[in-house]
Amino acid sequence: MSNIQKPNFSLLTQKEVDTLVAFLNNNREAMNSDVMNQNSIDKLINLITNDSDRIVLDLFDPFARIDQDVLEASDFYLDKNDVCEICFSVDDTTDFVILTAHNTVTGKTIEITPKLINKSDTQDWGYFIPPVFFNRVAKVFNMKYTIETHNTVCDRFAKYIYGSEKHKIAEIYLPTNADLIERTF
Repeated sequence: MSNIQKPNFSLLTQKEVDTLVAFLNNNREAMNSDVMNQNSIDKLINLITNDSDRIVLDLFDPFARIDQDVLEASDFYLDKNDVCEICFSVDDTTDFVILTAHNTVTGKTIEITPKLINKSDTQDWGYFIPPVFFNRVAKVFNMKYTIETHNTVCDRFAKYIYGSEKHKIAEIYLPTNADLIERTF
């Protein structure tokens, strides 16, 4: 463990320890005895002491149960190889975000709303969308976007979260470089 822990680094605060203990106690029935073996503890320490601010959020993935063929059912695609772009704009009246999918082959455009992703959700996104979430929407529906679109999403997010479009956005809200490269054109 000494090769993992950094000098002058407080591994966990008391609040973090309490939260971890509460989580383990609340999920005791769902875990088997090897959940917190030494290997698991070492992985947890390595995750916490990593230099990156990135946090793994796969457990909280709102897209885990999405029907990825929802756009196909609406005759949006001519075939699976169509190049489609996800576009970002703002409603002049409400100042809410509008996401649209544009099929560059057929010319068809469809609005992407939270309700399209989750039937019990709303029709509106609100004033901003986190860049990582925007990238995830593009990935789920196999769409691309421009760097300019990504920058606009980031600027608007920073404006509403931090008060300035120029404020540096924490890594937790940004797609990884690999995700960004995969989704941009």
